[in-house]
This record gives sequence, C-alpha cells and structure tokens, in this order.
Amino acid sequence: MPLVSRRARLVDLAALCCIAAGVAIFVGALSRFGEIAKLSYRHPGPPNQSALAAADHARYLAYGGVLMVIAGCVIAVTGAVRVARNKRSP
Repeated sequence: MPLVSRRARLVDLAALCCIAAGVAIFVGALSRFGEIAKLSYRHPGPPNQSALAAADHARYLAYGGVLMVIAGCVIAVTGAVRVARNKRSP
C-alpha cells in the first residue's frame, strides 16, 4: 500500500472541513425556518425584523451551506484526481 503524502491528507482535511461547515450552516438555516414557521399573529417575533426578511436570511444561509458542501466535494474530487494522476506517472 503506497504512502499518502502530507499534501493529499491536508487536501482531504480541507474538503472534510468545508463539507462539515456547510452541513452545519444548512442545519442552522433549517432550524431558523422551523422557528419562523412557529410565528403567529399573537407571537410575531422580534419587532425590528419581519418574518419575510428572516426567511430570506435563512434561505441565503441555506444556499451558502449547500455551496460550501459542493465546494468541499469539488476539492475532494480534484485532490483524488491529482493523487491518481501522480500515482500513474513514474
């Protein structure tokens, strides 16, 4: 079994961190959506921000989380391709 270089391990670690951060942001946005869904006429939420603005902010956070997960996957795939390419060349 060939040894894996330190650079390849760091690329994998960066991809893992990016994916984990993206998932955490996405889950946080989903919990905000749950809080917004519980608002009613009697309990309208904070007076300085409307529910629509809060939902837009949560939506943008969710999109950012998804983009971070995609970026982590791209980093992982390019790292794997680089390792495979380096393994083939003598």
